[in-house]
Amino acid sequence: MGIRSVQAGALTDRFDRVLPSDHPDMGGYNQAAKFRTLASELNTSPAILAHRYALSMEGVSTIVLGVKNRRDLSECIAAEEQGLLDEDILRLIDESVG
Repeated sequence: MGIRSVQAGALTDRFDRVLPSDHPDMGGYNQAAKFRTLASELNTSPAILAHRYALSMEGVSTIVLGVKNRRDLSECIAAEEQGLLDEDILRLIDESVG
């Protein structure tokens, strides 16, 4: 079972709350800049890409979702509908987040 597939919002296009610049989640968000660029290049949202990555991990059959609104829910449904990622995309994601 996977949890925190969007890392408390760090792997999304923006936070759903205001955080101080020194908050630990902001550090994760800043580190994920290349991930967001990759998502854009793949013509998808960072959240969808993160959910698909979590679902594509070996041994993961389900992920716990932190759905707060309809947009979040739509992205979760889209991630499941789009299916698992291939090895090349998984490698690019791994490289994008170091």
